[in-house]
Amino acid sequence: MEIMGRGVRQIIQETPSYVHIFTKFAGYKLFHKRSPVYGSADIINVCNLHCTHCYWWLNRKENEELTVEQWKKVIDEKFKKNHVFIITLVGGEPTMRPDVIELFIKEFPKRICIVSNGTIPLKKYDNLYFYWISIDGTKEIHDKIRGNGAWDKTRHNVIDYVEKNGKLAYKDMWITMTINSLNYKTVKDVMEEWHNYSNKIGFQFHTPFMKNDPLWLPFGEERTRVVDDIIAMREKYPDYIINPDSQLELMKKNWGGKGTTPVDCPTWAILSVDHMGREKSLAV
Repeated sequence: MEIMGRGVRQIIQETPSYVHIFTKFAGYKLFHKRSPVYGSADIINVCNLHCTHCYWWLNRKENEELTVEQWKKVIDEKFKKNHVFIITLVGGEPTMRPDVIELFIKEFPKRICIVSNGTIPLKKYDNLYFYWISIDGTKEIHDKIRGNGAWDKTRHNVIDYVEKNGKLAYKDMWITMTINSLNYKTVKDVMEEWHNYSNKIGFQFHTPFMKNDPLWLPFGEERTRVVDDIIAMREKYPDYIINPDSQLELMKKNWGGKGTTPVDCPTWAILSVDHMGREKSLAV
């Protein structure tokens, strides 16, 4: 039996962490005390791709990076001090800093997720929770967003990882698809293409970061149909889609927001730091 990729033995070993999570939840419900449960770290501010939907290119400074020792201080003073459970490593492209990845995995075994474009060969880490591999549609659409040849590189690296690292290696591969105005018609195809080489798939919709963002898929009939199709695909892939139906239903409408800006989202539950270890202001 597994719960979100975690076996019974692992769950038992993590019991102290679950006690902290329960305490945080109770503190919020009873006393409105806000304490982060999840973490996110931009461990690098550069990337090997230049995706059309990526806002990083607006303010990127490529000469700013923390050393492993500096990241250890961030881990101790922010993530461990706050008893953060799961941490997602992002960038830029985080696989360009394997030294920092190894540090985080050492400090949080089986609790680190790496968000990667998959175009760089994927290293096997014994205590990694999983890789989040970003897929933006079928080959043509994916390359239109991420650049020519990106899909082939990612496809090769994922299959290579799965085939070379044992029969359970596929469990390290989770697919994340950000649905937008270019790729919303390819959702079913993406599930078909990647199901045999990955453990889970998760969906979210593109969030506009500028006025009249062309990738934004407006609320309405088309968006609702996409969500309904994902829910219907559970019959074929009952354990593959990680989004619960209740979450998917929320994606149909402008839940708790003003325009495209969410105002009732519990962003306080995520402790997020930028590439210099500075805490981001996400709470609204």
